[in-house]
Amino acid sequence: MSRHIAVIGGGITGLTVAHRLLSSSERSGLSVTLIEAAPRLGGNILTERRDGFVVDGGPDSFVVAKPHATALCKELGLGSHLITTTEKNRRVYMLRQGKLHSLPEGLVLTIPTKFLPFATTPIFSWRAKVRMGLDLVLPRRPSTQGDESIGSFVRRRLGQEAVDVLADPLLGGIYAGDIEKLGIRSTFPQLAELEDKRGSLIRGALAARRKATRGAPPPSPFHSLEGGMGELVDALETSIRKAGGSIIVGAPIVSVSPSSERSAGQWDVRFRQSAGAEESLRVDGVVMTTPAYVAASICEPFDTELGDMLRGIPYLSTATVALAYARSAVPHPLDAVGVIIPKDERRRLLAVTFVSSKWRGRAPEGSVLVRMFVGGHRDPSRLASTDEELVSVGREELALLVGVRAEPLFARVFRYERANAQPLVGHAEHVRRIRQRAERHSGLWFAGAAFDGVGIPDCVRQANDAAQIVLRSHI
Repeated sequence: MSRHIAVIGGGITGLTVAHRLLSSSERSGLSVTLIEAAPRLGGNILTERRDGFVVDGGPDSFVVAKPHATALCKELGLGSHLITTTEKNRRVYMLRQGKLHSLPEGLVLTIPTKFLPFATTPIFSWRAKVRMGLDLVLPRRPSTQGDESIGSFVRRRLGQEAVDVLADPLLGGIYAGDIEKLGIRSTFPQLAELEDKRGSLIRGALAARRKATRGAPPPSPFHSLEGGMGELVDALETSIRKAGGSIIVGAPIVSVSPSSERSAGQWDVRFRQSAGAEESLRVDGVVMTTPAYVAASICEPFDTELGDMLRGIPYLSTATVALAYARSAVPHPLDAVGVIIPKDERRRLLAVTFVSSKWRGRAPEGSVLVRMFVGGHRDPSRLASTDEELVSVGREELALLVGVRAEPLFARVFRYERANAQPLVGHAEHVRRIRQRAERHSGLWFAGAAFDGVGIPDCVRQANDAAQIVLRSHI
């Protein structure tokens, strides 16, 4: 039986869904059309290459602990392109009272696992250190009480200073979000599981660390690709086209509606081509991988309640400012991954990455590349600034942090408007209700950063799962 599936959205989730459908041994008779509104594929993943520099505008890596992205890279022939962070520069700086301090060795997602580095760090007060140590004796919160915010969770286990100094810039920074609203079980479920299973974050982290390293130095927690994360997008596109899939870019969706003809489960998909003309497809199933608010606009005409539920997942905007310099113009050794910046430092940056120190091959010999992050929950009005104003902010803040005052070799601003999904407290239950509502519409599925994890490995995992559901469905 022949079937035609439309994948709406050409970010990492949509590309992986299409690839997985077309590469499956179960794909007999199945054709796939991927439709992307933007003029390019990749969504938040964007790599530019110029004058020997490799500049990732969005994510520059993915976590190794979640194996799905690494496995996909190897499957696509990119295994030899995988790189890890430069070993000698794996420290992270934190800005405290205007000065850069190394985060203490053994700190795992806000949890101290080595006594001496933690005891001697100037980042925390002695009161805070004692309070964080109380995690070892505090009673656990029953998991039956459900989700809670990151802020509430860390405050309860480790104290207020851990919230302000670590959780907000480190955990909240990944989402550019408000840790008093983000749900711990949808953002960092591994932390909640440590309490559930061990009763103490410190005991759980120590046990996990001993099991993982067995006395060896801890490996890099991140993978990237030699040519930037755009290599993954390019490889997925090549795989889809080689397998006979159709990819249409620059084609915003006009409507998706259940077909009024033929059997249940068929859908009419209308989209606008770059020239302005509308085209339509009749398909046997639709996999939505767009941001939730885009999916909401598409679904509202045939299911208002589903649209309202999708629109209930909020988003935030951020921008990345990339600056390149001659190495001789930067007085700081840049001997770290970068800098995280707590809110009480009152700076205009969320964080800084020393890209050319973090990864090999990102800048030519004698040059450096730096990325800075602005906007998000902490400073939403910053996105109203022009590119020139954002570059000025980046240069001024970088001068204060590492003393560079020279003219950059080049500057590039990447804007991510409403690109950061915010999994609030109760997010998992909200997503469960969305999926339950979607079951009323045969042949309609959802996957992506809005639903079950925002990182690249989580999106790949969701795409794999969605593809298996499609392949095993009988529509």
